[in-house]
Amino acid sequence: MTNQIDTENSLVLQHTGLIIVQAVLFNPTSLSDFDDYVSAGRLGLLKAIRGFNPDKNTKFSTYATTCIRREMIREAQRDKDNELSRSNIQYPATIEVEDWWEFIPETLTDIEIGVVEMRIMENCTLKEIGDRAGYSKQWASNVLSKALDKIKDKYDTEA
Repeated sequence: MTNQIDTENSLVLQHTGLIIVQAVLFNPTSLSDFDDYVSAGRLGLLKAIRGFNPDKNTKFSTYATTCIRREMIREAQRDKDNELSRSNIQYPATIEVEDWWEFIPETLTDIEIGVVEMRIMENCTLKEIGDRAGYSKQWASNVLSKALDKIKDKYDTEA
């Protein structure tokens, strides 16, 4: 049992970047919302780890992304319906929002890091990010999209 938990912990830590990318794509309106999406994503990742069948010729990251998104959609629906009940599931590995930088690939430029930080940590809109940098909303969207692609690529190649 301990070996299974260690394996799950390792896989959760290894694929936390998938959770972060998906949480950002949900455009959380606050750091608290971002944390809720990360928590829901962690649950989805744990379900993916436990339900993955390698015999189906599917990459784990593809399967896990679907499970993660499904849990985040459920979280968004719960928020929308103002249902505040949360499960009491203990997750095998946790990540504090402030620690998510560990999962960012070294290939990100300083500009991409800045845009991702403004989007996640400061909860800036794309327009606010563009205005701060002296560019347009579209520029901020493109930079964020490239950064998220690099993060996804890092975890697709590691899987």
